[in-house]
Amino acid sequence: MNVNLINKYIITMNNSTQKSYYQVGGCLPRNSPNYVKRQADEDLYKNLKISEFCYVLNSRQMGKSSLQVRTIKRLQQEGVSCVAIDISEIGNRGVTPEQWYAGILRILENNFNLSEYVNIRTWWRERNYLAPVQRLSEFIETILLTRIQNNIVIFIDEIDSILALDFPVDDFFGFIRSCYNKRANNQEYNRLTFALLGVSTPQDLCQDQNSTPFNIGRAIELTGFKFDEALSLVDGLVEICQQPEEVLKEILSWTNGQPFLTQKVCKIIIENGTVIVNPKIELEEIIKSKIIHNWEAKDIPEHLKTIRDRLFRKDERIVRRLGLYQQILQNDLTGIVADDSPEQMELRLSGLVVRRDRKLTVANPTYAKVFHEEMINEELEKLPPYSTKIKAWLYSNCEDKSYLLQGEDLQSALVWAAGKSLRNQDFQFLTTSQRLVLDAQIEALESTKIETKKAQTEVTKAQQKAKRWISIGSAILGTSLVLSIGFSLLAYQRFRLAQSSREIEQTGTDALLLAMFKKSTTNQALFEALPKAISAGQRLKDLVNSNIPLAEYPATRPILALQMILDKLDEQKQFEDSFLQKRKIILQGHQGAVTSVKFRPNRDILASAGVDGKVIIWNFEGKKITEWQTEQKSVNNLIFHPNGQYLATAGSDGTVKIWNLLGEKLYVLEISQTEVNSISFSADGKYLATSGIDIPIQIWNVSSSPITILSDSILNDNGLIRAVSFSPNGNFLATLDGKSTIRLWNISENQFQTLNVQAISMNFSISQPQLLLTATSNGVVELWQISTGKLMNNFQSLHLDTKLISFSPDGELIATVGIDSIVRLWNLSGRQISQFEFMENVISISFSSDSKKIAVAGSNGKIWLRSVEDLDELLSKSCSFLVGKPNYFMRVVEFCQS
Repeated sequence: MNVNLINKYIITMNNSTQKSYYQVGGCLPRNSPNYVKRQADEDLYKNLKISEFCYVLNSRQMGKSSLQVRTIKRLQQEGVSCVAIDISEIGNRGVTPEQWYAGILRILENNFNLSEYVNIRTWWRERNYLAPVQRLSEFIETILLTRIQNNIVIFIDEIDSILALDFPVDDFFGFIRSCYNKRANNQEYNRLTFALLGVSTPQDLCQDQNSTPFNIGRAIELTGFKFDEALSLVDGLVEICQQPEEVLKEILSWTNGQPFLTQKVCKIIIENGTVIVNPKIELEEIIKSKIIHNWEAKDIPEHLKTIRDRLFRKDERIVRRLGLYQQILQNDLTGIVADDSPEQMELRLSGLVVRRDRKLTVANPTYAKVFHEEMINEELEKLPPYSTKIKAWLYSNCEDKSYLLQGEDLQSALVWAAGKSLRNQDFQFLTTSQRLVLDAQIEALESTKIETKKAQTEVTKAQQKAKRWISIGSAILGTSLVLSIGFSLLAYQRFRLAQSSREIEQTGTDALLLAMFKKSTTNQALFEALPKAISAGQRLKDLVNSNIPLAEYPATRPILALQMILDKLDEQKQFEDSFLQKRKIILQGHQGAVTSVKFRPNRDILASAGVDGKVIIWNFEGKKITEWQTEQKSVNNLIFHPNGQYLATAGSDGTVKIWNLLGEKLYVLEISQTEVNSISFSADGKYLATSGIDIPIQIWNVSSSPITILSDSILNDNGLIRAVSFSPNGNFLATLDGKSTIRLWNISENQFQTLNVQAISMNFSISQPQLLLTATSNGVVELWQISTGKLMNNFQSLHLDTKLISFSPDGELIATVGIDSIVRLWNLSGRQISQFEFMENVISISFSSDSKKIAVAGSNGKIWLRSVEDLDELLSKSCSFLVGKPNYFMRVVEFCQS
């Protein structure tokens, strides 16, 4: 050991007047040599200098107050006038709004030396006809901004103390927001900005979702010390070790740079009086003996006890909070996905866990040793997770059902109650809760049963495939190490993909169920569900790219969740003027049912026809371009010619009429005295097929300039023919008769083959002309190879009684309609993508040429024109919506920025 080093250290320790280099707790002085400058120092300083509103909301003892002191010093050196208001000093319990707002004015008066310009007491009393917040606003505009000519920054520290006030404080945050908004009309407000600091979340601070400043503020992230940032701490270690930088690294390995804990460990090392030779071994011994073992007695100043109190706080979320932390401990290497739920934010604000790379992990090894899994298990054993709700339920004489448990709350309660001796009240409460949710869940569970099995089956297949690759890699190991490594990597990638897909699908399902089951007049359930869906959607987006077909997406439930949540929000009156309304347009112009709706090929217009005998041409904004009466009694079917220049209508009077888009009649084809049900143009537009009741299927030769139609051939198929449809390549004609039989006709040979299916609807794929899509009445969707008549794929939809089916032109989506008036969209693998619910009976559906819109015709004369949004669009619209709800937007700001 270096004798000179030891002697130097002894001399230093014997100097009784020497003060410790390190400070544990409290705000560091302006010129403290052991202050650690972090990225947050630059971020806060630069943003405030350009008058950005900022907030630093983090756990206690992370250095917020010291950051404030340093930032004020830097700003003042630049000529910026600053004031620091500590909300906790104004008081909270028993303080009236008058006293509280007057206290703020008093601090402003004193700090900016405004007493020579105004007597604050007199000024305040003269305006007692105004609300306190109005007086504060007037003071800022007429006194502060006129007397202080520099830029002004108002720091508000301990902002979380505002939660203890006995009156609502949303007006205070509304005032801060108004200061920002006034910049548009009053340039003086560009000189004023605010910085909020405290231990809270934006959603906790403001109860009113529509009046909060946090959508205008910039969040400043305050993280632990990094090694290169913390080098200023080395100066205090040079006297007790030969390698102070190595000692610092070992300290940070135990604290992960948590400021309070890092300073405390450094100070303990100095006060320990022992020269450190082996940092790794000796540091572990010091930390365990001085901090971890019997920690409650050694926690001075309090730090770990503060975390403990927040972790074990007896409130309605304690079981979820502890269960979440337990889950984080059990996944200490990988962490869990961060979704900024209230429970996750509580853990983060306690300082116990941190967010790194979209994962929540324990903040540092020291905390993990103190707050270990056994402690959490013991605490969970003691707690009834429903104590608050059962108390309220009993107080209502067991009548108020709103206090009964549902969803995750009920599941947590049942897990906790298992094996315990319960009171009669507990047993009655849990039993009644179960009965309440049973009826509500049974229908939804049935509808999601098929989807869940599909997801599980695909994940199982992926895992089995991964295992096969692992086996292959192992078998080749003896002959080729390089190949085995390649196979093993591929196997691992497949396994991780399967695992990630399952997690994403489950998160999407959770968001969907939250939106479906929880009823909330304040939309809280939907607001809670949307961030979860965004989180799952962004993770799904990270797994796929634009080159991956929708059919190969490893999960789709996040897409469905996003779409349905936005739809439910769209239905709320309070969002009537929001951009959500543009996702769906209602077209009204028919009297009675709309029997057919079609998009014009490669154009932004659509046509509709109905039982009123009218045809209406619409643009995509929902405005009528033209309309006319066909004089066919009722129009049963409408189709555009492939060139888009004219259209044909099939009437109940037995005629088919050809029209230009101005409503001018070009040709009348009189076919029968009975109804014509279905018509179809061939892809080249040279042929027209017609069918009806007790009339043969006829193929007509169509010529243009002028339009003439001549009989070409008759197919030997009589009786009721529901539908006829040419294949996109023109080689086949599919027919669907009244007995649900589908025949594929080879037109040139007048021969057919019958598909082995009892179908209720059929449709060809434009992008894949060799495929025919069919649906049975019991909801089975099937894909057929038309050249061979072989079944290629099938899946079970959620419709028990299917009516209609349609392929999107890009071949990515399948639309199904049931008697439940729900339109569901699926990918080709049978995973549900979207769900559109209607109150009226759906009669006709049609995709636009680009597959971006779908038109749905109803029995009440309405047509719904809907956007078909992909994952990117849904994420963008969801994030845009939450921008106006900053309490929830803060949970997904990282996902939305990406």
